Amino acid sequence: MSFKLEQPVLAVDVVILRVRPPRLEALLLPRPDEPFRGALALPGVALRIEETLFEAARRTLREKAGWPGEAVQALYLEQLATFDALYRDPRGRTVSVAYLGLARSTPTLFPGGAWQAADAIPPGGLPFDHEEILAAAVARLRGKLRYTNIARVLLPPAFRIEELQAAYEAILGRAINRSNFRNKLLKLGLIEQERILLEAVGRQGGRPPHLYRFARARLEAEERDFL
Repeated sequence: MSFKLEQPVLAVDVVILRVRPPRLEALLLPRPDEPFRGALALPGVALRIEETLFEAARRTLREKAGWPGEAVQALYLEQLATFDALYRDPRGRTVSVAYLGLARSTPTLFPGGAWQAADAIPPGGLPFDHEEILAAAVARLRGKLRYTNIARVLLPPAFRIEELQAAYEAILGRAINRSNFRNKLLKLGLIEQERILLEAVGRQGGRPPHLYRFARARLEAEERDFL
């Protein structure tokens, strides 16, 4: 008895998130082809035989979003999960490995691209299983925010505590007590004071604001959940 070897497609989909307080935003691009032509969706490509999954994720942003190579190289990317529902793609059996990307500054998009609030996309608003992929990406980021210094890739090297809190609130989707938040992060050694922003004091005087920075340049985990 002979068997026909089926060849499912292996795809890579990328969720790019950025913080624009009070929103956590996701990158969506219009689909150029059927199915769902014209619909906003997560960018993705089929894996080529000569590339790794990570390389395919980077190629997705160059080809589909139009980002220059240097911007793609600088982007934080990590593998998220594999999505293998049997009928996730009407064209045939397709398995997708999704990546989560975090962007501080973003290049200009191809025409039709959009940044949309991750929590404001209505049910059925994305094709395929992209809502499930987006939800998994947001959950991953929220989880890591609670026990790592991952917020450092979303903020400039030096920032005011109000900027840091706004980023945390946009990602978590809830308010945070400012005093407790600052004191806890300082006590943990997650952030440290860089300098006093004397130039921000106006004619009315007042206390000059402080600028902070993350104490560690690499992504690191704390011993416990700190939020």
